[in-house]
Amino acid sequence: MSEPLREGNNIDITSINPWIILVFLKRNFFKLAIFAITFGCVGYALSFLLTKMYLSKTLLLPEQPISNNGALSSLVGGLSGINNAERIGALRTDIYPNILRSVPFALALLKQPVQDIDNKNYPSLNDFIKRSSEGTSLFEKLLGKKKITNNDKHIVPEKEILSLSNDEESSVQRVMSLVNTTIDIKSGIITIQCEMADPIVAAQVTQAASTYLLKYVEDYRTGKTVREVAFLEERVLEAKRREQSAELLLQQYRDRNRNPFLNVARIEEQRLQSDYTLAQSLYMDLVRKLEQSKIKVKEEQPIFKVLEPTTISSKTSKPRRLIIAGIFTILGGVIGIVFIFFINRK
Repeated sequence: MSEPLREGNNIDITSINPWIILVFLKRNFFKLAIFAITFGCVGYALSFLLTKMYLSKTLLLPEQPISNNGALSSLVGGLSGINNAERIGALRTDIYPNILRSVPFALALLKQPVQDIDNKNYPSLNDFIKRSSEGTSLFEKLLGKKKITNNDKHIVPEKEILSLSNDEESSVQRVMSLVNTTIDIKSGIITIQCEMADPIVAAQVTQAASTYLLKYVEDYRTGKTVREVAFLEERVLEAKRREQSAELLLQQYRDRNRNPFLNVARIEEQRLQSDYTLAQSLYMDLVRKLEQSKIKVKEEQPIFKVLEPTTISSKTSKPRRLIIAGIFTILGGVIGIVFIFFINRK
């Protein structure tokens, strides 16, 4: 076994057959075992230095759009490239993860008040993150250097344009990495999960993300109708005032002319009566449309069924010590093979 390995630097790897390798492993089994076990124990010990993480998740089942026209409508929609969700104005479920990866969501989540496992209240998630991490990495703490950032904001006149400082951008990116949203294409089930060192905060972040998603989808579905309701409510108030004014003018005219014998007086009364009738008809029509719009808002509200509520995890999800120990064990075995191989070459 040792002879082929002592031929110097001109060893042809392709000439080594599997039998030689098996003999090498058999002869050095205990040495390799010591390397593997040692590295495995070291990896298992190092896993205790890693931060414990807790996973919190919730499962949601959104409303599935159904076509009212049957198979023919589905066929026409398929040929035209428009699916059922697009026809009824629903938001496609495959866009939901993008909603929870947006900057507005991250900014809203950073303002969410939280309470940690020690029952300590924080005015916002951003304060909790800053106090738990203190804004510096382990390398910077060892060097004693403070992270230099530029906190200046650019002033922009447009309200639709966001201006974030470096610290805010860093916080936004960190919050985006906390929440993970996945969708099962077959069943349509939405899974929202968050993994943090504090199980209580992780559950609160998961619940806040779920609430934000439901509110966003509801605003998308009912936003147009809600604006229509607000518009009609203003028009109803104007029509009501117009009706009351027309009625008041008509009654005042009748009080002043109780015994009209002139045709001119009758014409004026008819005109006032016509204005009142028109104002009353307009008011009733607007009231009817307002009630229809309110009903439409209820009809367009999305339906989400909570299959699994947000729970506080009592078991750690990370670090996975056995996996870490297994990786170190394999690494130790490989290092042991290389080490013994080069020792035998000398």
